[in-house]
Amino acid sequence: MAPWIIIVILGACAIAYALIMPRKDKAQESSHQLVQEMESTLEHYMTEIEQDNDALIQRVAELKGEAAATDQRMMSQLQELQQRLDQLEREKARMPESDQSPAMIVNARQTAEGLQAQGLMDSVKAEANQQATATSDLQVEQKSQELRRESIKDRYTELFRLHDEGKSMDAIAKQTGIQLGEVQLILQLAEREES
Repeated sequence: MAPWIIIVILGACAIAYALIMPRKDKAQESSHQLVQEMESTLEHYMTEIEQDNDALIQRVAELKGEAAATDQRMMSQLQELQQRLDQLEREKARMPESDQSPAMIVNARQTAEGLQAQGLMDSVKAEANQQATATSDLQVEQKSQELRRESIKDRYTELFRLHDEGKSMDAIAKQTGIQLGEVQLILQLAEREES
């Protein structure tokens, strides 16, 4: 074979390789860009979820603080009533039977019974407050979970409407102005939330 033929063949191979090489780079760049877009969208979504969780945790802490203050107030009232009752019983025990008129005995019994009833009412109120606080905490948590479940569909209603109509991801991306990778990520996140 002549040397010029070898040179021509090598030149043709170099040109073919040069034409193929940029296509691989473009494909790699587009897939790398898609991954970056998905990561960016996922980071944004996770940041929003963290902010929502922080707000929820703060609200639950406030509710617990309020409940603890209410419980403390009720306990102090209950202790005060118990001290009064103890004081009345001591006074009654100190009085000789002859000094205790029937009216005083009835009055002391009524006072003691009233204090016991008041203490019982206070303890019932404290238990009711604790149950209300627990119920309130549960409701806050359920509401938070509902917000997390509905948040992605609420944020992208147009996207999900088009998806439900059977539009392709490219068509959805063009109509909503959202990048194709982000559309894919949003749909994947919605599928995970539903499962």
